Amino acid sequence: MKSCLSIQSHVCHGYVGGKAAVFPLQTQGWEVDYINTVNFSNHTGYGSFRGKAIEEQELTPVLNQLNRLHLNYNAIITGYIPNADLIRSIGEYIQAFKDNISSKLIYLLDPVMGDNNYLYVDKTCVSEYRDVLSHEIVDIVTPNQFELELLTESKINGPESLMVAIQLMHTKYRVPFVVITSLDGSLLAHDSSSIYCAISTISSPEIRLFKIPIIKSYFTGVGDLFSALLLDKLTKNLGDQVSPLDSLSPLDSLSRSISQVLTIMSRTLRMTHKLALKLYNKNVPSGKDLEGKINDGDTMKYFELRIIQARQFYDYDGDGEFEPMVLK
Repeated sequence: MKSCLSIQSHVCHGYVGGKAAVFPLQTQGWEVDYINTVNFSNHTGYGSFRGKAIEEQELTPVLNQLNRLHLNYNAIITGYIPNADLIRSIGEYIQAFKDNISSKLIYLLDPVMGDNNYLYVDKTCVSEYRDVLSHEIVDIVTPNQFELELLTESKINGPESLMVAIQLMHTKYRVPFVVITSLDGSLLAHDSSSIYCAISTISSPEIRLFKIPIIKSYFTGVGDLFSALLLDKLTKNLGDQVSPLDSLSPLDSLSRSISQVLTIMSRTLRMTHKLALKLYNKNVPSGKDLEGKINDGDTMKYFELRIIQARQFYDYDGDGEFEPMVLK
């Protein structure tokens, strides 16, 4: 039985953070313990919310007790952490876990800090994440383009600068698996109708890209679901090798995992979009097109990820529908 500790945000209504990650992992046989870094009424994309973040003095005793129990987690996944003190405490816990309980623990860090040049955590979080990375405890990191720029202190303005930033994650922070979840297509391929996902492993100089068509709407929780699915698929593809002759390289295992994850994500988002339009047209028969917009609760409520309805997709184990290309 696989076990995972998930440390992410929580909302009462909707599907972001842990609510977008825990259920998909459970359907795939993971026992998931979870800590909520915030407890909000709804995600912030509605324009208003109520609730509060956990305090460090509340978090630390929980982590200390988990240590005393010697729980042998196979993986830890972290998402939205709202301040530097919490990031530091969680990093220290994971360091201790790897040192004292299981060096084989897989740590997936999703450094949720912002997007589209907008920082939505305190700026001290950036340096604290760099400090966590410097301890070389992160096995998989999944920043978006803006977060990669923050972590590497470099601007991504084309293929060469992307290569430099990714290699820095390998050489300076020794991260085995780097996945950049969303990159501006116009910077990489003069393609404004798509975003790109870039992947790299410490064992290979090759960087691969996946082209992702844009659905014209704003969805939340996409990165949280992506990271959870990636953890599941990558552990399976790395661990389910029949023999050394049949085994995939780490880059090929990551590549297959990403194609699988993107296939599941594509099906989930298409379903979400279809059901949103159907529900909207039933409730608001105006004939106008519906598009989810940030800070607009009247539209955002229709575009909550259909995490439960999409459960039929999570066990997909084919090669995936997305073909990688080599970054040059």
